[in-house]
Amino acid sequence: MRTDLIKLWLTVALAAVLGTATVAVYRTPTEQAAGNDSATGALLFQAKGCSGCHSVAGVAESASIGPNLTHLNDVADGRVAWMSAAAYVTQSIRQPQAFTVSGFGVDLMPTFELSDAEVEALVGFLLSER
Repeated sequence: MRTDLIKLWLTVALAAVLGTATVAVYRTPTEQAAGNDSATGALLFQAKGCSGCHSVAGVAESASIGPNLTHLNDVADGRVAWMSAAAYVTQSIRQPQAFTVSGFGVDLMPTFELSDAEVEALVGFLLSER
């Protein structure tokens, strides 16, 4: 009986240690977002479901519900005369219905709960050269 109790406690302790280690190693891209590097933004683009509607060369190439964002860095700067490309893309992510792109529905783009770091990473990714 005592041996079984010791084995049970050791099993529980081992499970707790392995569980904690697994969570630390396999964090989601959202948890990893800490800046605007393009790799983190690409992971977020997929993890948040953006790739289900938007195409981006090398990441998601077959979606067509929303505009293709492959060359967003080329067009974002001129979309709204008084806004920089980064400001335009940031507002488009934070308030998806603020701007429309001809040929795409206004109400299709959902609003996401994103941290400032996540938005910054997505903007960095979307405005990076491809």
